[in-house]
Amino acid sequence: MATIDTAYLEDLVKRFKGFKSPNDTQRLIIMLGEKENRSADDNRKLSVLLKAERKADQLAKARADARRMVDAEKAKARKAETRRKLIWISAIETMAKDDGKVEHLLQQLRVKAFNEGFVSDRDKDAVKADVGL
Repeated sequence: MATIDTAYLEDLVKRFKGFKSPNDTQRLIIMLGEKENRSADDNRKLSVLLKAERKADQLAKARADARRMVDAEKAKARKAETRRKLIWISAIETMAKDDGKVEHLLQQLRVKAFNEGFVSDRDKDAVKADVGL
């Protein structure tokens, strides 16, 4: 006779009963899990279903772990890109303070970016003073 992890079974039955539309396997686990006097055949079936659910849970956890890792790498890359941009614009603005020609070029770039759609409409209010509006 197959050994059934009753705590895990109870957790699954409770979880699956909360689902709006449990699938056939989940309904079978609910039915067998709530059955008062399960036969040896019922326990064998339930054991196979519980093993499959454990594997599915492990797979879902592994996928979630992988997604978190990928998201963390993407966030790290975005932060590095943002830092790089801030360093360059700070350096260019500092140069512009010391050199009128660079200041003029920077102002031309600001106006061009503002007028040609490189600044989103939602951000225009934040930078319009920089282009003399």
